[in-house]
Amino acid sequence: MTEVAGITVLKAGLIDLDATYLIQMGLFLIVFILLRQFFFLPYADMLRRRSTATVGLETRGKEQLRKAMDIEAETAQRLAKTRQEAMALRKSLAQEGVKIRDDIVAKEREAMQKRLDNAIAELDEQKAKFRQASPAAIAALAKVIEAQINKVEAKA
Repeated sequence: MTEVAGITVLKAGLIDLDATYLIQMGLFLIVFILLRQFFFLPYADMLRRRSTATVGLETRGKEQLRKAMDIEAETAQRLAKTRQEAMALRKSLAQEGVKIRDDIVAKEREAMQKRLDNAIAELDEQKAKFRQASPAAIAALAKVIEAQINKVEAKA
């Protein structure tokens, strides 16, 4: 004990344990138990369920991603195969078109050649008729020319 300005002051130690300490410890334990029961355990349970669900969803997501990649690969293969088939079909149709065109051209050439041959035969026939009729026409024309020449000479 020390006296300061006539007042006696008790000197306490650094840690003064009294009954309030035990009350505080009791209140702390009550709050701890209540928080543990109604907050920490439900929160930990919710975190555990969320973690389980997340792992499950991640697993399902990875599985679905793998399936999607498989489907995409299969679709790409089918698309490539379809493109190849389409190219082969296009090529065969082009070849068939060329063949049909060549057949049409050959038929038209043949028809034109027949018409040309018929026209040449008709011209040959007309030429032969003309040659048969020519001597008589030439003789008649020669007589007309001779008559005109004689007229001109007679006038002169």
